[in-house]
Amino acid sequence: MPRTALPIAFLAISLAACSAVGQLTVKDYQAKSGERVLAGQAEPKTEYQCQKLGEEQQEWGFKGNLDRAVAADRVTQGAVDSASAKGANYVYVMLPSEKSIGGFNVNAFSDAKVTYFNCSSLPSSPR
Repeated sequence: MPRTALPIAFLAISLAACSAVGQLTVKDYQAKSGERVLAGQAEPKTEYQCQKLGEEQQEWGFKGNLDRAVAADRVTQGAVDSASAKGANYVYVMLPSEKSIGGFNVNAFSDAKVTYFNCSSLPSSPR
């Protein structure tokens, strides 16, 4: 019995951790216009009742690979600041993945993608 319980428990914990990861990467931001925008590396939940407004490329480049955290903040803040002009209140940021072949990052010069959504039922601000 303990031999089968351990793998099942590990699987349950792994799935629970994966479901929480997406929510940890979505945060409240305030755009330069003063509007509240949710932004992060997860698509909006279906209960937010969102409509996709558009998608665009954001410059990532070689500098983005040198300091991913700074580049991710730069791309996210830029997308948040332009969201209100697009009628969006949710921004999904997709950073280029790090894939290496022979020690060379094949996505070294890829750009980030940003998708803008207008959601009618966002959760209330935690502030």
